[in-house]
Amino acid sequence: MHHTLRLLVASCSAPLLLLVGCASMGSSETRVWPQAAGPDATWKANAAAAPASWSAARNENIAWRTPLPNAGQGGIAVTRDKLFIETFARQDPNAPRQSNEVLCHALDRATGKLLWSVSLKGGRASPQLYAFSDSTSWTPIADESRVWFFNSGGLIACYDHDGHELWRQGFPTQPEHFPFNRQCEPILAGDDILIVAPLADDARQRDPAKAEWNYLQAFDKTTGRLRWIAEDACTFYCTPCMGTLADGRRAVLVGRGGPHGVPETPIGLSMISLAKGEEGKAIWRFSPAASEHAPLDGTTWMALYTLHFDEKYAYWFRNAPEEAHVVLDASTGALVREQPLARTADVRRYSAAGHGYQLFADANIRKLDDPSYPLAAGESLHVLPEWHANIVANGYHWFLCTTNNRRNGYAPPGHSGPAHALGRVHVETGRVEYLELPVGVAREPGAKDIFRYGESLRTKTVDDRGIEIADEDRSRTDGWEIDAFFPSPVVLGDKLYITTALGVTYVIDTKAAALDARALLSVSDLGPLGDTWSMSGPSYADGALYHRNAREIMAIRETPATTR
Repeated sequence: MHHTLRLLVASCSAPLLLLVGCASMGSSETRVWPQAAGPDATWKANAAAAPASWSAARNENIAWRTPLPNAGQGGIAVTRDKLFIETFARQDPNAPRQSNEVLCHALDRATGKLLWSVSLKGGRASPQLYAFSDSTSWTPIADESRVWFFNSGGLIACYDHDGHELWRQGFPTQPEHFPFNRQCEPILAGDDILIVAPLADDARQRDPAKAEWNYLQAFDKTTGRLRWIAEDACTFYCTPCMGTLADGRRAVLVGRGGPHGVPETPIGLSMISLAKGEEGKAIWRFSPAASEHAPLDGTTWMALYTLHFDEKYAYWFRNAPEEAHVVLDASTGALVREQPLARTADVRRYSAAGHGYQLFADANIRKLDDPSYPLAAGESLHVLPEWHANIVANGYHWFLCTTNNRRNGYAPPGHSGPAHALGRVHVETGRVEYLELPVGVAREPGAKDIFRYGESLRTKTVDDRGIEIADEDRSRTDGWEIDAFFPSPVVLGDKLYITTALGVTYVIDTKAAALDARALLSVSDLGPLGDTWSMSGPSYADGALYHRNAREIMAIRETPATTR
């Protein structure tokens, strides 16, 4: 189908710092944020008062900010009066930039004052600030009297809110020949703490032939005792999600498949029950069929996403060779439909020369060029959703698109795009839209915002002393081209928050009729462009966001003057 081209009006030419009132998802406002995925582990929450715009670079809407003892990348657990967060232990600047020691911190929620810290040493060291997760990646879990800290290299520890240890429990992590990709956030499920890890040598379910396989496992939150192991394996790449099925059962969706020879089979998804008496049992399994055009391998089918589901559907992506959005029946796992992501889409690309967005309506992505990263003769664009940067809200599956990525065996050859785009696919109709986002925004006090489009940017990975601590240069990129493991997005009320490695948080109106400039409520920042690094998502409670970069934690509140 031929696409049409038109230039949007100048009023839609740049991200609008427009603050709109959003209805709450329910009747009560969120008061605490006990884990990475929020109060009910769905990455969504009631939040009519959630801030829609801020700038740490200009100290706008920042209620307080506190330097951290070292860098880290997990999120923030929020209770009524305390925050809990993790960093690496401070190291000698000349030491290797890898560590197995995590520092766990409690802060006063009202002021940000650091109250106490404890140390956890795991079994396997990780690169510091690795772009694909590290020992600090697992967000703490907290209730009103206890907090559970994690070193994702092999240790859980439970403390009371005064810093007294109650118990600790080790667990295996994947062997050294696998990269340290521990994106799978822990989940608080009733009286259990759920993690993804290989089985211990003495586990009843352990099969020596599957010693490197990972499984969802439940530990009693009070004692640390292992309570159950899921009967189906789960790759360490995915982010399992908890939810409620139509029959009222609580469950967790897990997946298998991905690069670097992940061993778990069969490639596919499993819905794991949390219902009493059937904990860890598979309610259903989805194993896609191989075909000439969609081989059953870890390139075509990757479990490198946040695995969302609701009472009606479960969601996934198929990647090469033809990209598609996959919709499954949440109760049975039956395939409902596959919706192409590249065949027909509305693509809005920013044009600096035209001072606005160009709309390519009903475009075939394969037939579009890439002004930012030109294609060679015979090459074409492909859509590869950015790993983990996806969520379902208001009838759409939202995702970022990787940019200029050539590592995924495409046929015909080419690279991924549209460049630096936010995508959404309508779950029922399959309508697909893409909006190019600014990679970053330069903000100086008293100066005009400078939005940077279509560029590959870099940043610093430094601690609070200004010392570079990241082990790899890939961590100092913007994360769009290397498929960095951006934090899982959150939806607060009707606003979507997506954070990237540059410390940029895009705030999106999920009820927008069209994915155009008006849907982009703000491009907020966690610090100056090029000097800020973050792989953390925001936490929310009582009208405030709590967010972090590698050097500090901050509370974000809109002042009456900025609220509409």
